[in-house]
Amino acid sequence: MANMMMAGLVAINFLACGQGTPEGTADKAAADATLANGTTIDVTTSRTITSRTDKAGQSLMTTVDADVKNSAGRVVIPAGSTIELVITEISPAKSKSAKDGTLTLRVADVTVNGESYPLAAEVTDVAHTLKGRGITAGEVEKTAAGTAIGAVAGRIIGGDSKGTIIGAAVGTAGGAIVANETASRDVVINSGAPIELTLTGPLTVGAS
Repeated sequence: MANMMMAGLVAINFLACGQGTPEGTADKAAADATLANGTTIDVTTSRTITSRTDKAGQSLMTTVDADVKNSAGRVVIPAGSTIELVITEISPAKSKSAKDGTLTLRVADVTVNGESYPLAAEVTDVAHTLKGRGITAGEVEKTAAGTAIGAVAGRIIGGDSKGTIIGAAVGTAGGAIVANETASRDVVINSGAPIELTLTGPLTVGAS
């Protein structure tokens, strides 16, 4: 009888171990599919965005350049997966003396194998350029201000009708210079430009 009881206990122990294995395996699989905080992801843009036409609230879809692996070497985000960015602020550089315009992108989510996951990340690098608008309708007021300044200077210099005409001519040229110097330069991210994202929190893909 004692031997039978011992055999039963052994069988129960083996059964318990067998029941615990799948749960442990699932936990390990979930852990293996996790990217740590600080992981960088390189993506490229699907279209050109510019402060001349794009507005805050618009989305920008990007494509992951290469497989993103965790410390265990497992691919968590395959190349070709998509990450959605949202423009939260965009404005041109206001003049040639301004070093840069304003562009803020919020990372929304990543889609892996058809499943979407919220992504805690920030844009840490984006390749962009500044493109001058030239003297457009938007610069008319600036040109007019420059012309008025030039005309006043002409009257002071000349003091007669001829001086006024010269002053007006100088003013027109001066206005063009003012407009050129103060003309806005648009922030432009060209299609296919590289963007670097850095995780600000862990990402687990495939977990239920």
